[in-house]
Amino acid sequence: MSKLIRVRAGLLRETHPGERRVALTPDDVGRLSERISFRFEPGCGVGAGHSDDGYIAAGAEPADFAEMASSSDLFVSVRQPIAARVFPAAAVLLFLGSKPGQVAVPLARQQPLHLDIARLSGMSGQKGADISSRQAAITGHAAVLEAARQFGISHPMLLADGSFVRPVKMAALGSDPASLQALATARRLGALTYGFGLAKDSQAKIERLGAKFLGTSSEQELARLRQDLSGALSKMQLITTNIMYPGRSAPVLLNEEMLSQLSPGTVIVDLAAEIGGNCALTRADETTDIFGIRIIGSTTLASQEAAEASRHFSDGLSNLLEHLIDAHGALRLDGGDSVTAALLDERSPARHASL
Repeated sequence: MSKLIRVRAGLLRETHPGERRVALTPDDVGRLSERISFRFEPGCGVGAGHSDDGYIAAGAEPADFAEMASSSDLFVSVRQPIAARVFPAAAVLLFLGSKPGQVAVPLARQQPLHLDIARLSGMSGQKGADISSRQAAITGHAAVLEAARQFGISHPMLLADGSFVRPVKMAALGSDPASLQALATARRLGALTYGFGLAKDSQAKIERLGAKFLGTSSEQELARLRQDLSGALSKMQLITTNIMYPGRSAPVLLNEEMLSQLSPGTVIVDLAAEIGGNCALTRADETTDIFGIRIIGSTTLASQEAAEASRHFSDGLSNLLEHLIDAHGALRLDGGDSVTAALLDERSPARHASL
């Protein structure tokens, strides 16, 4: 006898401009089909190389958003759905938030329950905990490749200078997964790499990748930090930035004066662009040319590697769903479980719920 499927899930098509990833691949939809009844928005996987026929073959049914919203309990997506999309009050939304410190759950269940996968970051070994770090690593890799393209260079990362060649100097401000991957990618492409971080273990992480450590600082020492970094950064041709504080806009590390002192031709990829940016002149989803330098504020860098990014996202999400949904197809949100507790906001009255 087949198992009773109680969870009806909707796989959403991403609506953010330039976003090509998909939350679940057909392979993982098929893997979860014994526990979950899937509907998907047509075209949701095209940007990542997955056709509608692939989802149908995996057991999912195509449906427009209105139909899906009226017949689904759980909705999954890469990004948080836009406010214009109206979901049933009893629905559960599972996504990867892009802004640290987001309130993941409404104070009352008069709105859908928002479960932000980013809240699992740092929970080593737990189901779904690696989704955020894997996507960040792909973003860091793509950032360096995009900077190299903007810089007009290719592998190996060398510049012709008269009768000799010299490696590009690259600095990553941050010791998070995206910044560390940016350092690793740049080094593999032949760059001389330098790193800066706020965390206590930043130096060990940066030097482990063969980069030279530029130092560390704290939020209270921002003025001194800018002074210390100014001289070092003026020698760089490629810079990535990704310094963030939970629940707040990104701090400005490079003010206009510092930007004006950078070498002409320098390319900056501001990975904190979506929450204000670490550069004073960063504009989200725009490229700014000023002082002879270029500041890239793209928020969709992972989509440049959409197929691989989606595969990793889907793998982590399917593991998380298998943890949250029992063998009988019931979604159980028990605050006594460490993974669920991290997904749920402490103030939510829905800390012990099931579908």
